[in-house]
Amino acid sequence: MPPSSTVDVLARELGVPSAFLYADELEALPAGAPSFRAVSKLRAGQERAALTSGALAIEVNRWLEARLRLPAASVPTYERGADDPVGAARRLRAEWGLGYAPLKNVVHLLEGRGVRVFSLPERLADVDAFSFWWEGAPYVVLNTRKSAERGRFDAAHELGHLVMHGDYDQPVGRDKERDANRFAAEFLMPADDVLSRGLRNAGVEQVLIAKRRWGVAAIALAYRLHELGATSDWLYASTCRRLSQMGYRSGEINGAPRETSRLLEQSFAALRQRKVTLADVARDMHVLPDTLRELMFGLALTAVDGGQQPSTRPRPNLRVV
Repeated sequence: MPPSSTVDVLARELGVPSAFLYADELEALPAGAPSFRAVSKLRAGQERAALTSGALAIEVNRWLEARLRLPAASVPTYERGADDPVGAARRLRAEWGLGYAPLKNVVHLLEGRGVRVFSLPERLADVDAFSFWWEGAPYVVLNTRKSAERGRFDAAHELGHLVMHGDYDQPVGRDKERDANRFAAEFLMPADDVLSRGLRNAGVEQVLIAKRRWGVAAIALAYRLHELGATSDWLYASTCRRLSQMGYRSGEINGAPRETSRLLEQSFAALRQRKVTLADVARDMHVLPDTLRELMFGLALTAVDGGQQPSTRPRPNLRVV
């Protein structure tokens, strides 16, 4: 056992409290459990760091579940879902009573069905979103450095993995990623709704207007129209080239606000009424408050030194049900 002075130096350099180094090890996520995209491009350190973020998300969820009643998981798993991703998306929309209507907020929808949604820290900006099942609970960890529209597609993509590639099937490989993309496209942009909007042979201007209905990226809608046979190969290529020239390949111009967790905000609002702060949670978990903020979409709760009350942005009274 090193002397405490050495532990303090290690903790400072690693950016953790000294208590973290004395605490029990985090329960490790198996490397094959999460649905990492482009896993071959991930450096070993990035993958390990992302797995650790997932493990921390599990610990945060356990801490909250021990003190609050959170929504129970109601995400089905379709064993043959991967054989028909479009059918799986339609079946799920029907089971959840969504019809063909556009989805207002995908993160809130998932949380309402018991999915625990967290965010990746900034240092893992090169890691895409991923998802996994753990102890019967579904988790999605999103990359918040992307546009809101791409974040919505990522959330739907990861929902596809949870539904089609549950505990019985590891969500790894190009075919699994293709299945999840097809699921997400139908879940966010139902074919019947898209084809009823008069978008056959739609050009750039029409795409830029119509994308707001479904809250998707312009290029994603252009691809969807081509996939559904509403645009020709030439028009699709021309539209994508023009959108790229306008800057839509790297992001969305004047895009929608980023979706964040409502469940976590409600949970910490309830905890504040009990005089429990984010700093208290961090201390219990032997991590820094900033580590938790990174996991929770930069939750607007700042611990103040000197025994003062924590400061927050003004928020309405919320209740966890």
